[in-house]
Amino acid sequence: MLIPVHSLLVPLFIFFKKIGLYNTRFALIIPYVALGLPMTVFLVESFIKTIPLEVEEAALIDGCSLAQRLLFIVWPLCRPVISTTLILSFLSCWNEFPFALILIARSNLKTLPLWLTNFNGQFSTNYTQLMAGLVVASLPVILVYLIFSKLVVKGMTAGAVKG
Repeated sequence: MLIPVHSLLVPLFIFFKKIGLYNTRFALIIPYVALGLPMTVFLVESFIKTIPLEVEEAALIDGCSLAQRLLFIVWPLCRPVISTTLILSFLSCWNEFPFALILIARSNLKTLPLWLTNFNGQFSTNYTQLMAGLVVASLPVILVYLIFSKLVVKGMTAGAVKG
């Protein structure tokens, strides 16, 4: 947590270049997953601690196996926190710029933030097309948030208060 995320750019670039992952989709997928896991684990773990043990014990008495308890009891109760982590991960990956700039060079693999830099030239900027591109780029984020905003708030506050 003390290491700035962007200090990993040069080592990742060298490493991915050596193993042949530079300029591939995996060059972005691996860091996104690795950097998103700590927050996901923290949120899910703190949420699962709030689930009363009595619920699982009742399912055990009813004859549920461990897999059935996880699938039919814990998983449905974790929907708010899972949707929260999915939305937060989506937003961080959607808006991420530095890793995509360094690890992707092929134009067909560039992310949307990289694509928006095409409107900036050395001496001029096409502001009308840039603003249109920004609106198009922000629409999915706004729609995802509007659809799932109640679940985000519910998932973020679920582990905060003990009854």
